[in-house]
Amino acid sequence: MSSSPDCSVCFDRFQLDLRTGELRKGDARINLPEQPFQLLKALVDRPGDLVTREELRQRLWPAETFVDFERGLNAAVRRLREALGDSASRPRFVETLPRRGYRFIAPVVGPSANESLAPPAPVLENEREAFEGPARIASSTPRRIRVPLFTATSILAAVLVLGAFGYLLWRLDNSPSTRSSTRFMLAVLPFENLTGDPDQEYISDGMTEELIAQLGGMDPSRLGVIARQSAMQFKKTTKRAAQIGSDLGVSHLLAGSVRSAGSRIRIAVQLIDTERESQLWAEQYERDALDLLALQREVAESITRQMTTSLGIERSIVHADARRHSTSAEAYEHYLRGRHHLWQRDTAEGFEKAREHFQRAIDLDASYAHAFSGLSDTYARLGSVGLLPMREAYQLARAAALKGIALDGMLAEAHTSLAFILADYDWDWDTADRHFRRAVELNPNYETALRTYSSYLAWWGRDKEALEFAARARDLNPVSPNAWHNLGVVHYFARRYEEAIMHFREALDLDPTYGGAHVMLGRTYVAKGLPDRAVEELERAKGLMGARPDVITPMAYVLARAGRRREALATLDELRRIAKPRDPSPIRIAYVNIGLGDTERAFEWLQKAVEARDWQMGMLNVEPAFDVLRSDQRFAALVERVGLPR
Repeated sequence: MSSSPDCSVCFDRFQLDLRTGELRKGDARINLPEQPFQLLKALVDRPGDLVTREELRQRLWPAETFVDFERGLNAAVRRLREALGDSASRPRFVETLPRRGYRFIAPVVGPSANESLAPPAPVLENEREAFEGPARIASSTPRRIRVPLFTATSILAAVLVLGAFGYLLWRLDNSPSTRSSTRFMLAVLPFENLTGDPDQEYISDGMTEELIAQLGGMDPSRLGVIARQSAMQFKKTTKRAAQIGSDLGVSHLLAGSVRSAGSRIRIAVQLIDTERESQLWAEQYERDALDLLALQREVAESITRQMTTSLGIERSIVHADARRHSTSAEAYEHYLRGRHHLWQRDTAEGFEKAREHFQRAIDLDASYAHAFSGLSDTYARLGSVGLLPMREAYQLARAAALKGIALDGMLAEAHTSLAFILADYDWDWDTADRHFRRAVELNPNYETALRTYSSYLAWWGRDKEALEFAARARDLNPVSPNAWHNLGVVHYFARRYEEAIMHFREALDLDPTYGGAHVMLGRTYVAKGLPDRAVEELERAKGLMGARPDVITPMAYVLARAGRRREALATLDELRRIAKPRDPSPIRIAYVNIGLGDTERAFEWLQKAVEARDWQMGMLNVEPAFDVLRSDQRFAALVERVGLPR
């Protein structure tokens, strides 16, 4: 280290030179731009203490500097965490105190106490070797699997850590008695398709999805599984295992690939310790291509045994048969293709192909519950985007979901699909609640159920539960902008606007093109009485998303609230012009008229929304824009017709 000791501070394995602004980890220099450096300097000056956002504003941006402070600070925090390999959801260094500021939680050692630093944790011999998949990490251990692997299949993850001291205790104590009371987290990264045929991507994607579901049902009280959407962020990654572990809050990776040779399919997997970047276990499986289902089951069962042996996790009886698939290999293949098109291709063509594949799977095996669940999701999606009339789409979706439950009442996906329909279209809140709870009971690691349920809990005014489920979904999907956006929405409905803004900014940090976060920032700012800032956010949303009803509607509303009535009326006309048979929904027109101050017309359109069973009527009790109508008896009558609690 070239810097003099009297201008450096040390924490963990890092050394920060306060004079030159250099950050080092061992012998490696880490690039740290000026703003993240100043932020880190401010935090380590007062380790363990809250440093408020206002203090950081004054320190990082002088009074004469004009900058979007919130965006700038969030970006600086994100870049600092990336440099440190830290995680917002499970911090080791920088902790967020919502609405207040940040705190540095790792021990900081001054120059006179450098010798008292604990020795660094073991690392790979070659620190510069980038993580390019399981094979690269495995090269640091005696046992190797010589199959090129460039991305991962699944991640078995970290001990639930309560601060750095608890984390240290976990590292020092690996006894079975200690492990038996520990809850691990697992993330299943996407299998690498090494077949050379892009059309075979459904096999690798299907294996990834299936392992997430299989492992998620093993022992939910002790094993949490990272959701597919977060895992997919690491497809073809070049990040080291330790960095992935930090990003996702996990301690192990279960990595794999799919190859084909003639009529044979070969799957290679290995279990990796992210902290030590070492291989714990590896295996290869090979079968005839016609035995894909048997191969998938063999891999899943083998991995399950390894989890039981290595980490002391037991297979739950409740969840043991929750992923029964068709005995028809062809039906299973169509199911995988359907899921691939449904999740990967968010287009009319993709939805139609998904429907065709799910229907073909059902034609081949009429008892295939998973295929009915997939078909239900597809019809619901077709209706929600206007590719099928809403009434027709939801009736078909309901029938498929009910059939899936009748065939396999232990299938969390089918219960979630039905709950969505019961809430969105039927307004049967109690029955929807029961099915959501049943889905979460069957698979507490099913992120889609947790996230969707949290939204409806927020609609129903059950803020504490909504925030709990939204946070659980975020923890299972930590690098997904959807998860952070949903957490922001729940805070918005709870009128916790500062926290909502923070979470929407987190979503944008993960994906700057995520227009929905700008929409919700606009709605939040106008609820805070800042319509001009709201207009700015909605203009950004329109630039990213185009002139869609879900952008144009709040734009017209906030223009009206900003006193720009002529522009608001022109935007309302634009909304009518772009309308499709299903959209703009009546509630959208009511929303704009509230902004324009036309209460009578707003109630007229809300009545139409009830008659059309507009799905957004579920937000009546919690949407801040409706506050001006709540004292009117007509509003209470609307709430009663929708069946919401008052």
